[in-house]
Amino acid sequence: MTADVRHHAGHTVVTIEHESALLAGNPLGDPHRREILVLAPREPAERPLPAVYLLSGFGSRGRGLLGDHVLGGGLAGVIGGLAGAGRLPPAYVVLPDCTTRFGGSQYLDSPMCGPYQRYLVDEVVAAVDERFPTVRAAEGRAVAGKSSGGYGAIMAAALRPGVFGHVIAHTPDAGFEHCYLSLLPRVLDTLAERGGIAALTGPGYEGPFDAAFMVAMSLVAMGACYAPEGTRDPAAAFVCDPDTGRFRDEVWRSWLSHDPVRAAAERAPALRELGCFFLDAGSRDEYGMRWGVRALHSALTAAGVPHTFEEHAGGHHGIEHRFARSLSVLGRHWGAPCAG
Repeated sequence: MTADVRHHAGHTVVTIEHESALLAGNPLGDPHRREILVLAPREPAERPLPAVYLLSGFGSRGRGLLGDHVLGGGLAGVIGGLAGAGRLPPAYVVLPDCTTRFGGSQYLDSPMCGPYQRYLVDEVVAAVDERFPTVRAAEGRAVAGKSSGGYGAIMAAALRPGVFGHVIAHTPDAGFEHCYLSLLPRVLDTLAERGGIAALTGPGYEGPFDAAFMVAMSLVAMGACYAPEGTRDPAAAFVCDPDTGRFRDEVWRSWLSHDPVRAAAERAPALRELGCFFLDAGSRDEYGMRWGVRALHSALTAAGVPHTFEEHAGGHHGIEHRFARSLSVLGRHWGAPCAG
């Protein structure tokens, strides 16, 4: 494991080159050597600091969260502003890479993709704890993200209790009927126009890599992430026959078994242990995902899971500023004196 150090937006950025034992030989043949980026306070830590594990959305990796934004400041600027204002105490911000050649892993252990939840929870956390003076307990770790990253944050806390003590989920995948099925007709059209699932996922696809491609690949990837043991063909893991459109009830049941709305009651004991659980969605979300997040809010409430739920006036994209709100709530749990 090696590390490279540079500076970005007021932070020291350490890049850890990590060789994963868990991802070695993964079913998709994706690299098992991954980088873990850590944003550290410029001043050396005088005591163990908490850490936020920030999970990127579908089609991006941790490094993408450090994009050089000409307008809007970007996520690193939001975090730096919060720290400067005393609304978030000094903390490490960890940006892992859990992508697959299909675009994303949903941060799950998948028979078709590989053990990405174990990679995050077991190997990434251990690598960060080894390299930095961190608070090595759940109350000192938060896991956060937007969209697929928000989904991964919820599921990591639900399925691996005791590792992360706080969750931030902006517009997470939830209520799968709402966030996936409405996309299906357009995705089928895209697959038909571009040669089917094999063409999109194969090495010969040359584009275009446009919005239609990204939406189609996201549903193909979901099938791979939610596939049961023994499924190896991404076309067989798709929720309907990609040629005829005939719906596959048994495949859909496999997808639903990974829906956090369905998991809320079963996983409530673990989720009730969280200190901060922040959940939100935009009223103008381009994919209608606020309805699934509303359903998740209702399921969590019914299960007696304390959480903060908010709807904002934004959409699905360009809402990095919402982390200023959620991380401020987290800051209160970590004792930031000026958190609001």
